[in-house]
Amino acid sequence: MPDDARIERFRRLVEQDPADELANFSLGAALVEAGRFAAAVPHLQKVLAVNPRSSRAWQMLGVAQRGAGDREHAVATLTEGYRVARRQGDMLPLKAIEDLLRELGAPLPAAVPSPAVAAVADHAAAEGGFRCRRCGGGGPPLDRPPFKGELGEKVQAGVCRACWAEWIRMGTRVINELRLSMNDPQAQETYDRHLREFLMLE
Repeated sequence: MPDDARIERFRRLVEQDPADELANFSLGAALVEAGRFAAAVPHLQKVLAVNPRSSRAWQMLGVAQRGAGDREHAVATLTEGYRVARRQGDMLPLKAIEDLLRELGAPLPAAVPSPAVAAVADHAAAEGGFRCRRCGGGGPPLDRPPFKGELGEKVQAGVCRACWAEWIRMGTRVINELRLSMNDPQAQETYDRHLREFLMLE
């Protein structure tokens, strides 16, 4: 279907229901594909007003803002979208947003625990107790490092069994969605980076 026909079709759907998340996303995406970036922005903003957890909408809004020449807002949008996608484990939008931030010369958000969680963990460490870096809970910790090397030791020292079990599920998604071949050193590096970010070991 030609761009103009698709855009007009989605525009009619938005006119029927201005709060329709899917119609606004479809219209915004069609406008981005047609190179009409500024016109796409308000529709993608509407999507996020309805559903702020839509990683794809954060990604697409950043693309639209960049295309419209608004680098500052694009960076802010993509930075927040990166946090949302990482929190939810949305690997494909996360990778796309990461690439966009790099293209814009912007840093990736640091994966750090909240000040409250960090304070609890640091206090526990000072007192000789265990607190998980990710959830702030007191254990139980892992009995041994889950794998060899410095990163394995960091996991044992700072991650509880429950959070490690969450990572096992998330790590499987990382491998499958990013199609990582774990025989490839670059793929292993990607996997380890996601592990550190998810478990807040940075």
